Amino acid sequence: MNVAERRARARRLVEEEKVPVRIALKALFLSRSMYYYKPRDSEDGRRRKLDEELVQLLKNLRGYELVYGYRKVTNYLEGYNHKKVYRHMKALNMLQPKKVKKHKHTRLPVCSPIGPNARWEGDLTYIWDGTKLNYLFAIVDGYDREPIGDCYSLRCSSEEAIVSLEEAVKKRFGNLEPVDYWRVTIRLDQGSQYISNWFRRRAKELGVKIEYCGINCPDDKPYIESFFSRYKCEEVYRNEYSSFTEAMLGWVQYKSWYRTERIHQGLGWITIPEFKNQKGLHLAEVFQSENIGA
Repeated sequence: MNVAERRARARRLVEEEKVPVRIALKALFLSRSMYYYKPRDSEDGRRRKLDEELVQLLKNLRGYELVYGYRKVTNYLEGYNHKKVYRHMKALNMLQPKKVKKHKHTRLPVCSPIGPNARWEGDLTYIWDGTKLNYLFAIVDGYDREPIGDCYSLRCSSEEAIVSLEEAVKKRFGNLEPVDYWRVTIRLDQGSQYISNWFRRRAKELGVKIEYCGINCPDDKPYIESFFSRYKCEEVYRNEYSSFTEAMLGWVQYKSWYRTERIHQGLGWITIPEFKNQKGLHLAEVFQSENIGA
């Protein structure tokens, strides 16, 4: 039996055979809401008639009064419950259109790069130079934490984002020749600079596969977020710049120190060059032992 047949059977048991409702529902596997349900279109349904006086008041609204939502209309008319006003405005198709929410993308899978040039992360940040905003586009390698591409500029467009990407590709692969395969994956947010056709086309030419992070999901690219946080705390917030040149010079000096002298907790409390040397020696030792064993 379907739900309607079971509901009818339960009502016969209760009304004609005087079976308690609780027992009838349990025997027919029905919930109380299913038993008491009444179709809206039926004569004995729960659809309430509209208040003719309120309908006339709503139809008398003119001009900019028609842009009011149901709460403002409730306050404007006075003496009516906001739920009643909402029901009548909905029936008369007078409700204001709802804001269309932006589609939320799912979060990217959580993973750690297992080697250099496995996953890059890019983003941009703002720096106040005392008179105006400066923009820093940067790309870091998630494996060794090294900033490999950047563009410090007064402009904030896809061109600056492309400059930082080209610098990263040239530093790690030695050239900017177009390729027809993916050399590396980069994670970016959905800023207008990174979703532009120019940037995506250039990334494809250079063999850089793009992964866009979810909306409001900074954990999708933790390494670049951490890098900008350290840069702001260790350089920007400790200085008061008076010009663009001074702010850019501070970035250049910090970048050089970060690459060569700064120790990193994520690398085992050593510098980036020391981490690279350790990993290079380790790989060489493994390769040599495999050859000896063979």
